[in-house]
This record gives sequence, structure tokens and C-alpha cells, in this order.
Amino acid sequence: MNKRILVFTGLLISALLIVGLLHAGYYLVRNYDLDYKLFFLGYVINFAMALGIYSALLYFAERHNKHLGFLFMFGSTLKFIIYFLIFDPIFMVDGKLSKVEFFTFFIPYFTCLFVETFQLIKLMRELDQQ
Repeated sequence: MNKRILVFTGLLISALLIVGLLHAGYYLVRNYDLDYKLFFLGYVINFAMALGIYSALLYFAERHNKHLGFLFMFGSTLKFIIYFLIFDPIFMVDGKLSKVEFFTFFIPYFTCLFVETFQLIKLMRELDQQ
């Protein structure tokens, strides 16, 4: 189990670093007004949520492997709740959600979702072979 978490963490950090650098570079080239604290917070919170959800999936994989899909969906719902509790109030201070604000949260969200999904598929295949 620890090896899986380490592999997942390495993949997730690598993916988020690459995407984050491209994301920030795009904003720099386009001269978009960006709050880098929120930008960084979006990546950190998505990383922490993805790691927590994947760790929970690994914990439950041995006992309830038929329910991993539902647990994964619950984790995705939890991520949206976190978005609406933390980010949406910050973004809606001026009464509108700009594209930059939207993508500040959802680019790292979809990056984490991509890595989580492929690692979950790999985990479920390994469990089916046992």
C-alpha cells in the first residue's frame, strides 16, 4: 500500500508541476491579472484532496473493492463541496466569475482527476487479477 501511495504522489506532483508551469506560463504570456496566492492554493488544495481520496480508496480497496467506484464518485462530490466552500466565495467577491478564476481551480482539478482515474483503473485491474 505504501508503494502505491508513493507512486501516486510522484505521478500527481509531476503532472501538477508540468500543468501548473504551462498554466502559469500561459497567463504570463497573455498578461492576465492573476492572484498567484489563489493560483498556488488551487493546486495545493487539489493535490491534498486527490491524495486523501486515493489514500482512502487504497484503504477500502482490500475490504470493499466492489464499492471503489462509488467511493471515487463521493470523493469527486467532496471536491466540489470544497470548491463551493472555499473558492467560490473568494471568486464571487466582485459578483462575477472570470475565466481566469474558473481555470485557477478547475485546471488542477481535472489534472488530479485524470491521474486519480488512471491510477484507480490500474488498482482495480490489479484487484481483479488477485
